[in-house]
Formats: sequence, C-alpha cells, structure tokens
Amino acid sequence: MSSVALELLRNNLTELNLGFISNYIDTFLHEQARNDKPLVEALCDLLDHEVTQRRQRAAKTRLKLSRLPQIKDLEQFQIEAVEGITRKKLNELASLAFIERKENVVLMGPSGLGKTHILSALVYKACNQGFTAYYMSAQELIEELLKAKRQNRLKRKLASLCKPHLLAIDEIGYESFSREEATLLFNLVASRYEKSSIILTTNKTFGQWGELMGDNAIATATLDRLLHHADVVIMKGESYRIKNRSKLGLVPLNRLSSAKENRK
Repeated sequence: MSSVALELLRNNLTELNLGFISNYIDTFLHEQARNDKPLVEALCDLLDHEVTQRRQRAAKTRLKLSRLPQIKDLEQFQIEAVEGITRKKLNELASLAFIERKENVVLMGPSGLGKTHILSALVYKACNQGFTAYYMSAQELIEELLKAKRQNRLKRKLASLCKPHLLAIDEIGYESFSREEATLLFNLVASRYEKSSIILTTNKTFGQWGELMGDNAIATATLDRLLHHADVVIMKGESYRIKNRSKLGLVPLNRLSSAKENRK
C-alpha cells in the first residue's frame, strides 16, 4: 500500500472515530502480509480490539461521572464476619438483575458491617456493565436538593437525578431530616418509582424512619414507593472497625463508658 493511500486510510479511520484501528493499522498490515490468516478473520480480530477499547473507555467515563469516591470489589467483602447476607445473595445482587427490573436495594444495619462496601462494588460493576450510575451521601443529596429548590430549579434537578440507571444513596439515618428535607427525599423516590433503581444504605430500621424524617406520613409514603419493588438486606454483627481497635488493644468507647460507670 502506498504511503498516500495509507495516510488517507488513517485519516478516514480517525474521522470515523476508530482510534485503536487508526493507531494499529501499520502493525495490522505488516502482520497480515506475513501470515496466512484469512482476511475476514484478521478484520474480525481488529474490530474486536476496537470494540474492547471503546467499551473500556466508556466504562471509565461512566465511572468518573458516577462520582464514586472509592472502588470496591465484592470478592474483597468479608462475608463470614456479617450475619444476614450470604454469598448467594451477593452473587444475586452482582448479577445486576435488579437494575434491569428497575427494582431497589436497601442495605440495612449498624455502622461498620460493610454496607458502603457492597453499595460501592455494585456501582462499580454497574458502570463496567454498561449502566449509568450516580453516587451521593444522604447529606450531599439533601444539600443539593435544598440548593436547587432555593434557586427555583428543583424540577430540573429531580429530572437530572432520574437519568442514571442506578442512584446510590449512602448513609441515610446518621442525620435526621427536617420536614422540608424529608419531602424532598420523598419527591426524589417518587420521581424514580418504577422507572429506575435506587440502592441505599441505612442504619435505621423502617420503624425508625418516622422519627428520622420528622413526619410519619412522609416516611410511610416514601417507604411505600421505595419498598414496593425492593430487595432488603438486613445485616448484623460487630463493626469491623471496633474489631480492629480491639486487636490493637484499644477499648471501644461504649465499653470505656461502661467501665467508668462501674467504678462510680
């Protein structure tokens, strides 16, 4: 192939956004001239590499847009240290079928059991499997909704938060909501209801959500939509952070307080 034709080929590949093939075309032509692999098979291999590169770039972009602060893997999760969840259940969640079905996942339990680990791992896997996802802590979510409301763009903000296939809300329950904040959370859940999936972590039982949201009616309406199509995983056990403190010879604060009380 002449240098002019090769340059034209590269330019056309670049214009078609076939970046990998454009960069690899010299090597491909050289190898094709040396071996006897059928041209169709060689072209299939070349296009497979292009598709793989595109998928990897797209997954990287989705992960960046998800705002996930830490990448986690379900294989790293120490399931033997937690009651209420099995490897079978983890594998079921990892299939991401709940996203296909537009269902929700609630990970409930005290702090330190790995709820955020599971949530983060599922967000990461979703991004790699072609789903769009968006991560927010509960506090970040409420702050953004309040800001949007003050700026008269709440409807637009809710529409934006309804776009991802998976919305991940972390740490619901560590701070109580005002009635206004609870209403905003309800509006979000209602907006995504039966349209796309929510995965959230909480340290509160559903019976405590009335107090958490400052209004039993809003809490009931929110849970009604959240749980209608949901997989609820109730996790139990001792915080791995406390276990690590114990291994280092450090006494958990609650035990320290009990010791002080006993000395009185």
